[in-house]
Amino acid sequence: SESLLKSSLDVLSDSINPTVVHLIDDTVEHTGPYFAIAALEDSVVDVSQCTTNIIDAADFTIPKGVTIYFAGLTTLSLASGKVIAYKNA
Repeated sequence: SESLLKSSLDVLSDSINPTVVHLIDDTVEHTGPYFAIAALEDSVVDVSQCTTNIIDAADFTIPKGVTIYFAGLTTLSLASGKVIAYKNA
């Protein structure tokens, strides 16, 4: 249980104090690794251009105002929209 608590605290710390923040508003591939993306407007993630570590994933929409957390999002590409992507150096 200590390991789970430490892992949870690490994720919380990262989300409160990210090392690098990127504004992504284009359709080119961006290199992470990212641990979270927050949609500034309805945004479609183009999974064919991403490394999400999700098997059999399809493009998905992140509604405006929603933040999604990832483990292992190494590259990110949008089909449309605008997001803030958070990563640690």
